[in-house]
Amino acid sequence: MIKNCMFLKRILLENYRNYTSLDLSLSNDVNIFYGNNGQGKTNLLEAIFYTAIGKSFRNTKDSDVIQSGKEAFQIDIEICSDITENISVKYNKNKEKYIKVNGLYLRKLGHLMGSVLAVIFSPEDMQLISEGPSVRRKFMDIAISQKNASYYFDLLQYQKILVQKNNLLRNIKCGKVKDYGEILSIWNEQLAESGSRIICERFRLIKEISEIAEEKHRKIAVESAEREEKLKIFYHSDIPREIIEAENRNAVKNELFLMLENRREKEIEREMTLSGPHRDDIDLKLDENDLKRFGSQGQKRTAVLALKIAELELLKKSTGRNPIFLLDDVFSELDHQRQEAFLSEICGVQTFISCVEAQSIPFYKNNAAFYEIKNGSAVL
Repeated sequence: MIKNCMFLKRILLENYRNYTSLDLSLSNDVNIFYGNNGQGKTNLLEAIFYTAIGKSFRNTKDSDVIQSGKEAFQIDIEICSDITENISVKYNKNKEKYIKVNGLYLRKLGHLMGSVLAVIFSPEDMQLISEGPSVRRKFMDIAISQKNASYYFDLLQYQKILVQKNNLLRNIKCGKVKDYGEILSIWNEQLAESGSRIICERFRLIKEISEIAEEKHRKIAVESAEREEKLKIFYHSDIPREIIEAENRNAVKNELFLMLENRREKEIEREMTLSGPHRDDIDLKLDENDLKRFGSQGQKRTAVLALKIAELELLKKSTGRNPIFLLDDVFSELDHQRQEAFLSEICGVQTFISCVEAQSIPFYKNNAAFYEIKNGSAVL
C-alpha cells in the first residue's frame, strides 16, 4: 500500500470516447486494465491524464474526445492525500471547457497544473527520439508546467507575442508596414523577457533529468554493453551553452534580444522568428553517439524508459508528492528482464498499466487490481 502520498481513488466518465458512463473505484497501488484492442484501455488512461494537464496526451482535438452523437464529455475524479479533493473537467461542442476543483470553477487552464501529477509512457513516446524537436519541447513543457504552473503562463505569453511578431514580419515584407524599427524592437524585447524564463526553466529541467536518467539507465539496461554506455541528455539552444549554463536569466535575456535584433533582415525575408525557445531541442546521446542516428531499437527503448522514470522521480523530488504513473501497452515491447527492472524502479507509485493479457504481467500478480476493459466498461 502506498502511504503519505497522492493517489487516484475514483474516476467517473460520461460520454468520453467509447465510455457512455463509467464509475470506477481504484487501487492505490497497481491497477491493470486488460482486454482486446479497441475496447477502451488507452481511452481510460487518456482520461486520467487529461485531469492533470487539461487536455489529451494524444495529438487530438478536444472535440474528437466527445462520444459520437453526444453534446459534451465529462471526467470526474477523487484524489486522496491528506484530504480528498474532487476535480471535474467538462467540454462541449461549443468549444467551452469547464474545470472545477472542489466545486470551484477555475478561470484558467493553467490553474489546474499541479493539482494532479501524472507521467505517461506510451508507444508513441519513442517519438521522443525518432521525431522532430516539437515532440521533445512538448515533453519539457508538460513536465515543467506540472511542477511550476507559472511556467505554463510564460509559455502562453511567449506564444501570443510570437504570433503577433510573425504577423508583423509578414506585413513588413508585403509592404503594409514601413516604419517598423521601434515596434520590432518592442516585440523582440518582450520575446526575450518571456523566452529567457522558458529557456532557463528548460535547462534546469534537463540538467536534473539527465543526472537521474543516467542512473536509471544503468539499472534497467539488460545487456552488459548497454550498462557501460552513459546516457546523456543536453538542452540545445541558439544561445551559447556557456551563457545558459551560468543560469543567469538576465544574461540569457540580453543574448536572446541581441540575436533577434541581429537577425531582423533574415526574419523579414523568411516571415518568421528565427531564434528563441520555440526552436530549441534536446540532444540524447549514448556516450558520444547520437541516439536518433546510431542507436538500435533496444538502446532507444531503454533510453526512453530511463527518461520517463527520471521525469517521475523529478516530479516527486520537486513537489514532495508521488505522481501517478500511466503505462499504455508498453510491456508488449519489453522482454521479461526489462519488465522486472522497470517495475522495480517504480515501486511505491500508484501505477496504471494497460495490456491485452492480464497474465503478461506476472510480477504484480499478488498485489494488483485487475480490470477487464470491454466495450467501454470495466469489470474488477
